[in-house]
Amino acid sequence: MDEPGGSAVTPSHSGTNPTTDGQGNSEDQASQLNLPLWNSHNQKLDDTKTLTDSEIQTILQNLFSEDYTTRQKIIAYLNINQHVIIKPLVEMLVKNTTHQTLIFQVTYALEVIGKSAVPVLREALMKINEIKTPRDVAQMENISETLIRIPIRNDVSPDGNNKNGPTVLNGYLRDIKSRIDEINKTAGQDNSRSAKDECWWSSDLGKKMEFYQMARMKIHCLLGEMNSTIGFDDLLALLGDGTKRVPGDIIETLAKIGNKNALVPLIRMYPVESEISELGARYIKETCRAIIRREKLSKSDLLFDKLTEPEKDTLNKILSGYKNGNKA
Repeated sequence: MDEPGGSAVTPSHSGTNPTTDGQGNSEDQASQLNLPLWNSHNQKLDDTKTLTDSEIQTILQNLFSEDYTTRQKIIAYLNINQHVIIKPLVEMLVKNTTHQTLIFQVTYALEVIGKSAVPVLREALMKINEIKTPRDVAQMENISETLIRIPIRNDVSPDGNNKNGPTVLNGYLRDIKSRIDEINKTAGQDNSRSAKDECWWSSDLGKKMEFYQMARMKIHCLLGEMNSTIGFDDLLALLGDGTKRVPGDIIETLAKIGNKNALVPLIRMYPVESEISELGARYIKETCRAIIRREKLSKSDLLFDKLTEPEKDTLNKILSGYKNGNKA
């Protein structure tokens, strides 16, 4: 008798030793128990077909099957039926912000489908109009990370940046910055509270500012992972003049894409960080060295003429024992 809601299992042929799908099921079982959506991997579903979360999870599980044939069938199935599967995949990505395994599987499936998924991902990203909670930030990050993994051929800007990822993120970054400016303007009109006041940060407006700043940081991290310099001026604004500590994500991103304009603030920040965190100071030192190496600079560069004597001493400490093609 069939299990409730299940499918009958066709017995394997006597005397045969069927291959398995990596989860103990024979290939015949996999086609009926685990893959109830089709009789053949070449079957195209009707446009009106609505896939359930359970059905999608079954597809994802078999996409990572140890059996090569099963995986290839799933890949073919995804491409043939992308017209009905892209939207529920994106919806699943949006709904599940903390299930990392599922997020990885959905991201890979969308990457397999390719550029057809891009418009749906962009639409989902633009729907996050208000960032009010950490969940909103996580949704933005998951969608963005998936989006940038899908390159579009012949869609590259003159600076080498893939338009599918950095350009979309840059537009979203501009929108976030405009929201931050609005909050700052509103806060400036409230004479009873200052943005530096701890009470202000616990207010609804302060919490909103915190989440927008968090999203802003995440976008810069993603751009850094893509080695994209789009939005770099805003990253420098987050770095500031070097008199205040900044989150480690900014330093790590600058190590990847920073240019010489970031060096003076980093040099100023080094002694401040050294008093608080040896690890943080080491990251700053390594970031300075990475930029100097990338920009082919030396200590005699005109850039460092603006440094004060104490700051020049800091530069010497940062470069102590360091050698590259252009000995500093």
